[in-house]
Amino acid sequence: MIVTLLTDFGGAGEWVAAMKAVIRGIAPGAELMDIAHDIPPFEIPKAALVLAAAVPYMPVGVHLAVVDPGVGTARKALGMRVARGDYLVGPDNGLLVPAAARLGGVEEIVSLENPEYMLRPVHPTFHGRDVFSPAAAHLACGLALEKLGPPLDPSILVPAPFEEAQEGRDALYCRVIDVDRFGSLRLNASWERLEESRLAEADRLTIDIADVIYDCALHATFGDSAGGLFLYHDSSGQVGIAANRARASDITGALPGSAVFIYRPE
Repeated sequence: MIVTLLTDFGGAGEWVAAMKAVIRGIAPGAELMDIAHDIPPFEIPKAALVLAAAVPYMPVGVHLAVVDPGVGTARKALGMRVARGDYLVGPDNGLLVPAAARLGGVEEIVSLENPEYMLRPVHPTFHGRDVFSPAAAHLACGLALEKLGPPLDPSILVPAPFEEAQEGRDALYCRVIDVDRFGSLRLNASWERLEESRLAEADRLTIDIADVIYDCALHATFGDSAGGLFLYHDSSGQVGIAANRARASDITGALPGSAVFIYRPE
């Protein structure tokens, strides 16, 4: 079974290699696939978005994600089975929730507490190596999820690190989840939400970022824009704000968490 990995560990340390070595030691036949390791440190919302955008295109497998500023605290360590048949492994900080939804929703979830399936001793600052990697490897080998620890009620999980956009009168009230490497803004509104609000039917929309008003066209591609900001259907499924061969983040000054209001021109 394939095991995918996403972390904020970067490539300069030994951490990702150590996790892979643990997985290989337990499940030598597992195929390992990296999703990303250059998530900015502690950026759970970006990590959750990247994970949720990637896993629908992965083969059914075990998806291990570690962006864990609460490592070693009372936060729970999770293993979950989702409707598509995949397993998700990672900390209970909202990181896994959007990916689970993209894969059909949670069907079973446990707290990773069985020491039989951990490296001993468990280091308090490296659960990625000592708790999550062994759990992912054993699941890849066919271990039953319930062997890893007691069941949990999904309703007690930490929620997703970003809420869905709120709909108002002919407007969507959004937040920036992510600024990608091209400076485009990815919002907490799905494109379907924009269509449901009927705002996607307009040729142009108004956006308000930090009380600065921008007139935006809706384009399918970057090359369709002759200049300025535009709204588009990001490949992750979210509403995006971009500029052709320019950085929308520099134009607007928007950062992750910035409020964005989208509405019809008056």
